[in-house]
Amino acid sequence: MSIISLLGDKDPVIESARPRFRGVTIRSDEDVVRVRRAELLAERLAALADTTVQMHAAPNFVRLIEAAAAGAARIFKSPAMVVAETFDGDCLAGAAAGPDASPTVVPWTVDDAGLPIGTTVRVDEPGNWGLVGWPAGESVTVAAARLREDRAPLYVVVPTATQTVRTPVLVQLAQAIASAVEAQRSFDEEHRIAVTLQRSLLPRRLPEIAGLDLAVRYEPASARTEVGGDFYELVMLDGQLLVAIGDVAGHSLHAATVMAELRHAMRAYAVEGHPPGAILDRLNELMHALLPSELATICVLLLDPGSGLVRLASAGHLPALISSAGRVRFVQQSAPLLGVRASRPPDLEFVLPAGATLVLYTDGLIERRDATIDEGLAALGALATRVDDDLDRFCQRLLVELAPPEIQDDVAVVTVRRR
Repeated sequence: MSIISLLGDKDPVIESARPRFRGVTIRSDEDVVRVRRAELLAERLAALADTTVQMHAAPNFVRLIEAAAAGAARIFKSPAMVVAETFDGDCLAGAAAGPDASPTVVPWTVDDAGLPIGTTVRVDEPGNWGLVGWPAGESVTVAAARLREDRAPLYVVVPTATQTVRTPVLVQLAQAIASAVEAQRSFDEEHRIAVTLQRSLLPRRLPEIAGLDLAVRYEPASARTEVGGDFYELVMLDGQLLVAIGDVAGHSLHAATVMAELRHAMRAYAVEGHPPGAILDRLNELMHALLPSELATICVLLLDPGSGLVRLASAGHLPALISSAGRVRFVQQSAPLLGVRASRPPDLEFVLPAGATLVLYTDGLIERRDATIDEGLAALGALATRVDDDLDRFCQRLLVELAPPEIQDDVAVVTVRRR
């Protein structure tokens, strides 16, 4: 049955609408069909634009597939399915039962090799795409998009009854999803490289020191967020424990490489026997000479395990925390960041009492979009009034109770307890 016959020859609604469509007189049923098609196309293109924005705003690959499947269902007002492969080679399918249904994502396999570069469209049996319930007795139309030879194609599946002969919106949707998926894959690849670089540069094991307990935690940012330049160091030098923690400004693979340069240089200056303040002075000169556009915060200290004497210098880093007998205090040294030419104050000296725990951390632990830095420090102080007997458990508790479920910035925590 044609669209014209479905609308009827003398439908009163159509007749009343003829003279009022944007000031244009509609004289025939063919005009009505053309207007309806134009309206439908405009509606679908608007929904396509919204879906594209939502896909590129997705925080990770799963959310991207959810947005794509939900968008396809809204665009065509029908069930929809989207299948794509992650950077790790895992094939995932997102399905939405209709325009108002919540999408689901599950593992899926497509046996369809040899597709060319570009976008192809075919009609297929619904049983081959059985993740959702398709309209009875209808086939499905599958748009497959492939941007590179070394990438698996992605698929968008909708009921054939929703499509016109040329399937222009379906093709554009497949291409938009392919573009978003490729961007996410590239981001995931860089994120993986940077995280691997960071982990390879952090200490592989903690030193065993009589009279001291040590524990650390390092958590990279979520997959959607670029990694930063957080690092820490714990090493014995000439009978003293060198402890350092730092954060290079920015979030990228570049920030991670700058972090590597600073950590190696700091270790070299420490081995030469320089005190913490002198180490920071030399690092600052190094940055001005070789990394003139970079900024970083760092806290460096030397701890004598026997006496508990600590000598500390900071370059704009968050204050160290000392927890002792249920009370906490912050050790703050106001000093310029590395990369800034300004005078630096003398090193701080204090004694870490027996039974006390020193906590160093980066800003990812306490900074929130919905809270001030002072509120974050207060939350840390409240939690640190009680230090678990097991320092590893204490570090984990700090992460669980302070860090958000999806970490937006790298987090490094270093704890040292003097027995």
